[in-house]
Amino acid sequence: MTFEEFTKRFPTEKRCRKYLYQLRFPKGFAYPKCEHPKSWLIGDVLYECSKCGRQTSVIAGTIFQDTRKPLKTWFTAIWWITTQKNGASAKGLQRVLGLNYKTAWTWLHKIRKAMVHPNRTKLSGTVEIDEAYIGGVENDGSTGRGTTNKSIVAVAVELVDGGGLGRARISLVADATKESLSGFVKNNVEHGSKIITDGWASYSSLSGEGYEHEIHIKKKA
Repeated sequence: MTFEEFTKRFPTEKRCRKYLYQLRFPKGFAYPKCEHPKSWLIGDVLYECSKCGRQTSVIAGTIFQDTRKPLKTWFTAIWWITTQKNGASAKGLQRVLGLNYKTAWTWLHKIRKAMVHPNRTKLSGTVEIDEAYIGGVENDGSTGRGTTNKSIVAVAVELVDGGGLGRARISLVADATKESLSGFVKNNVEHGSKIITDGWASYSSLSGEGYEHEIHIKKKA
C-alpha cells in the first residue's frame, strides 16, 4: 500500500491497537492461559480475564512489548522497512522516524526477525547452492575456501522457469565441511529437489541423502 493508504488505515493509536486485537483474538478475547472468553478492559491497554483475574494486552509477547514509543510509530517503521526496494538500513530508519541510531538499529532487527515466518516451507524444485566469504583482506593473501579469518555464509536460491530467481535462504555456517553444508541443505531444502553446486567435495554426499545433485563447474576466464 502507498503511504497515503497506510496513514488512512492507521491514523491513530486506537486504530493500531484495534488491528492488533483482531490479529491476536480473531474469534474474540480468550486469555492465553485459561482460554476464558470474557474480560474487562482496564484503561486503554490491559484486558483482565473475568475468570482467573490475570491481565494481558495486545502487545504482550510481541516485538512491541514494553515499548515506550507509540504503536503508530512502530507501524510506520514496519511500513517503511517492508516497502524499501533496495533494502532498509538503521540510518534510513533513524532519518525517517527521528529515532536515535541505537533505537533504529534495535527496531530494524526486531522487525526483520518478526518477518521470518516460523513455519515457512523449505525451498524446492531446482535450487542452486554456494558459499560466500565475508570479511577483510587476509594477511597472507589467501582467498576463497583457503581463508581463515572470514565468516562463511551459505546461500540457497530457487531457480524458476525462464532463468529467474525465486525464494532464497541465507545462513551463517561454521565452516565449509560436509557436516556444515549438508546440514544447511537439510534444514532449508525439501528432499527430492534438484540441487546445483560447484565441484566442492563437501557436497558429494547429497545424491545419497535424498536429493538430485548436479555439478556445474564454471571455467575461469
